[in-house]
Amino acid sequence: MIDTRTRILDLAEDFTQTKGFNNFSYLDLAAEIGVKNSSIHYHFKAKKDLALALVERIRNVHGEALQDFNHWFETPQERLGALIDHFRCYVQNEKICMCGMMAAEFQTVSPEVRRALALYFGDIRKWLADQFIQMNEPKPEDRALQFLSGLEGSLLLARLDADPMMVDRALDVFVSQ
Repeated sequence: MIDTRTRILDLAEDFTQTKGFNNFSYLDLAAEIGVKNSSIHYHFKAKKDLALALVERIRNVHGEALQDFNHWFETPQERLGALIDHFRCYVQNEKICMCGMMAAEFQTVSPEVRRALALYFGDIRKWLADQFIQMNEPKPEDRALQFLSGLEGSLLLARLDADPMMVDRALDVFVSQ
C-alpha cells in the first residue's frame, strides 16, 4: 500500500507534468486522492514545500537513472540514447519534464525551489558534459547545454505535435557521431 505522502507526490507530479504546477490546488489533490485538504497540509504545510519535495524527488530519480545508464551502457552515445528514450516517454504519456515545466514557471516558485531546479539541471549538464568529454568533444560544457536545450525544447514541440519521435529527430545529431 502506497502511503498518503507518496500518493500526494505522485499526483502532484502528474498534475505538474500535464497542466503546470500553478494550475492545481491542494483541494484538487485532496479530491483526487480522496482525503481531506488538511491531510495534504499535514504532509506539505505550504505549496512551496510540495514543490521543493517534487524537485528533490525527481532530482534523485533522474540522478539514479543517469548512474544506471553509466553502468548499463558501454558508450556515451548509447547513454545519450538512453536519456533520450527516458524523456521521450513523457511525451508518449502526454506529459512533459516536470522540472522543465517548473522552470517555465520560475517567477512564481520560491527561491528554494529555484535553487533546487538549478541543482537538478546542473546535475544533468554535468553528466552530459562527462559524456561529451568521453566523445572527445572540444567544448563539452557547450555541447551539454546544446543537448539539454534541444531535449527540453523538443519535448515541448513533440507534445504540441503529438509526435514523440520529434525528440529523436532533434537529438539524433548527438548520438550518431
